[in-house]
Amino acid sequence: KLYLEGKNMDAETFFAFQAADAEIKTSMPPIGELADLWDQLLQAYTSVIYIPMSSGLSNSCHTALQMAQEDYPGRVFVVDNQRISVTQRQSVLEAKAMADAGMESEEICQKLLDTKLDASIYIAVDTLKYLRRGGRVTAAAAAMGTVLNIKPVLKIKGEKLDAFAKVRGKAAAREEMLRALKNEIVADPQLAKAERNGRLGLGVAYTGDREEGEAMAAVLQSAFPDHLFRM
Repeated sequence: KLYLEGKNMDAETFFAFQAADAEIKTSMPPIGELADLWDQLLQAYTSVIYIPMSSGLSNSCHTALQMAQEDYPGRVFVVDNQRISVTQRQSVLEAKAMADAGMESEEICQKLLDTKLDASIYIAVDTLKYLRRGGRVTAAAAAMGTVLNIKPVLKIKGEKLDAFAKVRGKAAAREEMLRALKNEIVADPQLAKAERNGRLGLGVAYTGDREEGEAMAAVLQSAFPDHLFRM
């Protein structure tokens, strides 16, 4: 059965299927529906800025780029600033703020591209099952990790999704992500500058377990009491 996110599939339903061990496959948005959306928007606006998920994580970005160049030149601008989740959401908010300030579409796109590496995401997963299915860990490693309660911490920066660390237990995973975040803010000149200028933004995302998300938000709030973070 085909489900469309936001239409006949919400997050709760998806995670219920996942918990039931259903076979789940994803696919790119249908090209026709994307074109219909752009056509609808262009009836009301002179141009559209489209910010898809990172090209390093989905082919949908390349498809949108090609369609915009061939069928919507000068009207639809596809920005591959290699963001996902909370950092992708932040890109949308920044683009809207720049548009509200009167910036042209080309300027907004260039700004988003210039700052694409000014963000990092650290991810802790509760189970190795889906990494195994995706081929990122072997079946043996997943089984051993489950027995030992190993929680891998992954990192996304730019188009890369890489293994970052392995810890035991959820609390240790939260502490590892916090430690990594603190170290990167010190080591990365752009993030360090943003912190000094009071422009460092922190965000929390969670999948199906709001309590876990709130626990991470509390860790961030305690460590960075003066910085904005969203959940």
